[in-house]
Amino acid sequence: MDENFRSEYGEIVNKALLGVNGYYFSHIEELSNSFRDSLQAACERVKQIQAQGYPNVEYMEITMLRTRFIQHNYQVPILVYGPDWYADFRQVQVGKLDASPIFSFYEEILKDAAGPAKKYRMKLPERVLEYGMCMTAEYFWKYVAMACRRAVMGLSLEGMDMTQEFTVRACEYMGYGFTCRRYTPKMELNERKEWFDKREEDAYRFRDFRGLDFSGWDFSGLDLTGCDFSGCALDNCNFQGADLTGAWFCDSTMKKVYLSEAWIPGARFDRADLREAVLEGTRSSCKINGDQWARPDFEPASFAGCCLKQADFTFSAIEGGDFSGADLEGTLFNDAHREYYEMDEQQKKQVRFCGY
Repeated sequence: MDENFRSEYGEIVNKALLGVNGYYFSHIEELSNSFRDSLQAACERVKQIQAQGYPNVEYMEITMLRTRFIQHNYQVPILVYGPDWYADFRQVQVGKLDASPIFSFYEEILKDAAGPAKKYRMKLPERVLEYGMCMTAEYFWKYVAMACRRAVMGLSLEGMDMTQEFTVRACEYMGYGFTCRRYTPKMELNERKEWFDKREEDAYRFRDFRGLDFSGWDFSGLDLTGCDFSGCALDNCNFQGADLTGAWFCDSTMKKVYLSEAWIPGARFDRADLREAVLEGTRSSCKINGDQWARPDFEPASFAGCCLKQADFTFSAIEGGDFSGADLEGTLFNDAHREYYEMDEQQKKQVRFCGY
């Protein structure tokens, strides 16, 4: 490929990816709500076909078809499969979601790259732009997958017959991709405790634990990426060093919870009761990209509406964290990391900043 065209095309792609990155984080609620509605409608459709004899579902996939994108079709199919996965001839499309807001930036590449492609056409292989767009699509797909991971939070699977390997994922057609949700087996309290005590690698990611009582349990060091603990009883739990990327703890009780050195980008603690919680050394990055796009930024952690009375954030670095409406009476923060935390005037009067 001509180096001049490669350079110009790279700049065009970089501009579009920075654009979609900014758009995604400013429209994250709108996108995830739209996707959730589409996924919920797909679940209702599954129940309808199961009433007519369709087997237990093992996979629900939000499917990337690059050829559709080249044809400017950004209605993404939602497919379900039985236990035989791709060998199951009964795969059914049960819905679709609209990815056009994300792929509108992809369209800009086609428009902006047309000029350079024409300028260097004598030096370029045939259909080079189409090939480049096929390869570029996967970068935009990452934002679709991120929105899907957010959309499954709060998704109701009630009444849908699933296998114990049920998985929701955003992936290339007949390929692997991003896991969004995994079946959470129904267990008695002692069975669930034994399951967690095994501390199996990757066993707990993307599970739905909403509304359960885990008071006093030890989750230290576990990978709990994408788990939903909304509405749980988590008082006195130990999450030291746990990976809580994208996990939700909305409306949970978490008094005196130990979150020291946990990794929490994209975690949501909205309206949770975290009084006297220990978050020493807790970390959350969000901004990755400068002038050059490298990968999607992380979503900031959210403590909106939390009760954080007497909580301890010393040595923590929670970049871009949302503390809007949080009760920070007596909450302890590092003075050196003051720039990480956006607080209103009332909150600034409530908190304590230590000098180390």
